[in-house]
Order: sequence, then C-alpha cells, then structure tokens
Amino acid sequence: MPVIEYLGKVPKLHPKSYVSPNAFVSGDVELGEGSSIFDYAVVRGDLSTIKVGKYSNIQDNCSVHAGLTPCSIGDYVTVGHGAVIHGATIGSYVIVGINSTVLDGAVIGDNCIIGAGAVVTPNTQIPPESMVLGNPAKPVKKLEDHHKLTIKLSAESYAELAQRYKQIFEQK
Repeated sequence: MPVIEYLGKVPKLHPKSYVSPNAFVSGDVELGEGSSIFDYAVVRGDLSTIKVGKYSNIQDNCSVHAGLTPCSIGDYVTVGHGAVIHGATIGSYVIVGINSTVLDGAVIGDNCIIGAGAVVTPNTQIPPESMVLGNPAKPVKKLEDHHKLTIKLSAESYAELAQRYKQIFEQK
C-alpha cells in the first residue's frame, strides 16, 4: 500500500479504514473510520491538509488534492470513479458523481448529489439538499427523501465492500 510520508507529514489512517494496495496516499491526510480509497486513486496532502470523514469512499481513478486550500470530505460521502476534488469542502451525505470536478474553494452542503460530469467552479457555494448538474454546475432541484436514502446506502455498501477487500489483503 503506497502510503508515504511527505516532508515530515505522515497520513493518519483509522484502523478500520481501507486503502487499496494500488492507491497512492501521501502527506497531511486523515482517513476516518470505515472510509476507503480504491484502486488507482491518488490522495495527495503535500501542500495542505486533506481530511476524509467516516464511511466515505474515494473510488477508482479519483484525484483528491489540497493545493493552497485544504480539502475536506465529510461523512458518508461517495466520490465516484474518475472524479477530481481539488481544495474543496464537501459536506456529509454527498455523492460526487463519476468524472465530476469540484475545484478550489467550492463548498458543497450536506445531502447533495453532484451529477456525473459536472464541474463545480472555484468558490462556488452549493446549498444543502441540492441536485447539481452541468458545466458550470448549478443546482437544478431539491433532493427528495429517496435521493438521501440512496446517498446513505451508497456509502454503506462501499464501506462493506472495502472491509471485504481489506480481509482479502490481510490474509495474504
């Protein structure tokens, strides 16, 4: 598992978190309980801090980087395949869709879905309970209860999947 110290900063991984042996994590990164980083994702806290809350997942081929602005990802967040989060704040109970981008200084409220391919431009503020689509990304409607349940179930299912992978790699 390529988890490395960078300039004296060592990633802090909760014992119940999972980092794929094919992922890369460096620097000032904190990964919460039950959270996961999957194959070929890169989480680089070399310039600033990155904090990932509980039961959040960063899926395959994602990039999470803290440039001049720290990066924060809340609890029960799903960061879909190929997404990029750069120096942004993501609330709790959020889906960041496949191949979407959230840029420096953007703040995503709790209970949001950022649609696949959306681009949240720098310093954009997304209110809680928003469905966000497009480039540049804009809220298009308020989330309904079934959307909120989907967000929670997504995070929980990835937490279970990560634990199964963790058991496989611990047996080797």
